[in-house]
Amino acid sequence: MDATNSTYKSILVIDDHKMVANGIKLIAGPLFETFYMAHDGASGMSQALRNFPELIIVDFYLPDMPGDLLVRQLKEKLPSVKIMAYSFSYSSDIIIKMLKAGIDGYVIKREDDKEFINAIHLLMRGRDYFCKEARTHIINRFSTATDDFALKHIIGNTKFSGKEIELIRLLCKQVTTKEISRYLNLSERTIEQYRSNIMRKVNAKTLAGIIKFAIQNGVIMVDEL
Repeated sequence: MDATNSTYKSILVIDDHKMVANGIKLIAGPLFETFYMAHDGASGMSQALRNFPELIIVDFYLPDMPGDLLVRQLKEKLPSVKIMAYSFSYSSDIIIKMLKAGIDGYVIKREDDKEFINAIHLLMRGRDYFCKEARTHIINRFSTATDDFALKHIIGNTKFSGKEIELIRLLCKQVTTKEISRYLNLSERTIEQYRSNIMRKVNAKTLAGIIKFAIQNGVIMVDEL
């Protein structure tokens, strides 16, 4: 590999399927000066601590440990490393487990090369990337959540509670304040306070700005409007 044409310093791929790891090397290797590869969690952790890669790509299914456990260990030891899950799994439970473990992105292995490379570039620029299926599972899981789990992995680095996400979706559908108040069992004054906070967070001055933000970040799909 000609390092002079590389964009980033180093990447580590942890996947027990050697053909998949070699495929990633073929597609994404030219973007990095150094490419590391491991085929189980233990050797992946060892390489990560020895080589300090900028980006780690990891599958959920590993022969010696589940991917979410490995991600937690990696984030504990290397908190600044970017981690992208790359898996065949569409399971909402697995996606949520990986999200809570601390991944910065999730791409399903059937996605095309262009989306995969785009995800790498976004993560390396300090942003997050979740494919459409992952975004849908995450939003559905937390849009009605009662806890304050941060959706910072979906919507940049801005923290949104489950209640705020649900309100954004209702606003996008142009449900009235009175109807939202009745639906969420909150006072109209509280709904207006939520609306003001959301507009401030998404830097929008109008409903159109909220809708634009929601569509761009996968909070709501165009066909739902």
